[in-house]
Amino acid sequence: TKDGRRREILLNATTRRGADGVITGVIGVGQDITELRNITAEQQRVADDLSRLIDTANAPIFGVSINGRVTEWNKKAADLSGFTKAETMGQPLVEC
Repeated sequence: TKDGRRREILLNATTRRGADGVITGVIGVGQDITELRNITAEQQRVADDLSRLIDTANAPIFGVSINGRVTEWNKKAADLSGFTKAETMGQPLVEC
């Protein structure tokens, strides 16, 4: 911008044609997505913080899908069970 601020603009363009179908130019539309990018970046920072909190918690934390398969396994769960995250992901939490 004129005052030095950076803006993120999503640009879309298409050809402009005359009645005879010959290209006469380009029509472009720009949309300012700066705020959307900022919000997305903040959401990613929060998600990363929560992921670190889960992974480093002093209590075992695990997630299970509606099918009973492990979807999350933190370091404390690995320490207590002896199973690494890689060994548990996608596996049934309980064997029938």
